[in-house]
Amino acid sequence: MWMYHNIFLLFVLFITTMAEDLQEKFSQNNAKFSLNLYSQVKKDNADKNIIISPFSIQTCVALAYAGAGGKTAEEISSGLHLIGNDKNVVGESFKNVLDLYKDSPLLKIANKFYVKVGYQVKDEFNTIATKYFYSEAENIQFEEKVEAAAKMNNWVEERTNNKIKNLIKPDVLDSLTRMILINAIHFKGEWQHKFKESATQKENFWISETESVKVDMMNTKKNFRYGEFDDLDATALEMPYKNSNLSMLILLPRRKTGLSNLEEKLQGISLTNITQNMFFNEVIVKFPKFKTEFEIELTNTFEKMGMGSMFSDDADFSNLLDSPEPLKVSQIVHKAFIEVNEEGAEAAAATAAVIRMKRSAPISKHFTVDHPFLYAIISRDSQHKFIVFYGCIKSFIKNMTDSAKTCSDCRDEL
Repeated sequence: MWMYHNIFLLFVLFITTMAEDLQEKFSQNNAKFSLNLYSQVKKDNADKNIIISPFSIQTCVALAYAGAGGKTAEEISSGLHLIGNDKNVVGESFKNVLDLYKDSPLLKIANKFYVKVGYQVKDEFNTIATKYFYSEAENIQFEEKVEAAAKMNNWVEERTNNKIKNLIKPDVLDSLTRMILINAIHFKGEWQHKFKESATQKENFWISETESVKVDMMNTKKNFRYGEFDDLDATALEMPYKNSNLSMLILLPRRKTGLSNLEEKLQGISLTNITQNMFFNEVIVKFPKFKTEFEIELTNTFEKMGMGSMFSDDADFSNLLDSPEPLKVSQIVHKAFIEVNEEGAEAAAATAAVIRMKRSAPISKHFTVDHPFLYAIISRDSQHKFIVFYGCIKSFIKNMTDSAKTCSDCRDEL
């Protein structure tokens, strides 16, 4: 009887394609994966503020895909909405985006994989990991749980400006752990139009039709891309970051309690395509400061998305290691952080797997974000459109002195 060994993976994703038709296809597929993923995550976190990096999660599993075969590879390719079944083509699509942001001062991406001492990865996998994902390799003794976890966590912390801590717990490591693939992503951008701190004031944020809490509400009046979407019963605003093609897209339900309805209507709609129906307009913006982090184990989520084989005894990762030992993924853990203030936003993420407007009239619009909303940090590069971070803010803690804190931050204080 085979003894199945653990593989533990942690990383992030950026996708594009080699030709224009494939680039557009990949952009659309990434949007599908992002919305499908968010839809599943919110089902089990109905009352929580959410921040995830679909790219981090997608890269995590895409790199595992490079070492997968058979049904396992087919499920991953379908579930992640990859551009095809050629692993080198898939890898090249990632490389194009990594190259795009290689020297970016705002968005930093790093990859690395650890292999147990005495084991070697197969040449094909090593080529894909190093050539397309720029991933470095290092041998490590997983049995030395505390030391090994500390070493890997330090690597993650250094590359996320210390925002993602303790992602890998010592107790998930043991003598059966063979490999850990890691990717970390960090974003820190200044608004192209900064909010004046002197204009920030306490205002109501409605968590229901009758309940509200006081939050630090930022205020400004500038030209932004703005859209009104009757089919979504929502409005949208795009706030760009300085010296980049990255921006924050905010989707605001017209009703105080309309977030769930908006989330449902967004199924099958690409967030990046929504921006094509938005136009520049002078907008009076009220937007709350917030900070939140979110952690989730994604095994159940991926099983519901049709990628259960990788966790089963039928898993096929025969293209990963030279050793004939059968492997399977035992966990997928994702952790993300975001802070938004007058200057801009900072966000980070890491994932661990153990292996659509009426054109606006030229008058000032009001965009008051005083109730639950969706947001995404997106790339609007002409050839590389994708979602970097995606989340929602549903509530803030009542009577707190620091309204930049969300309920997720304060859960342990309740």
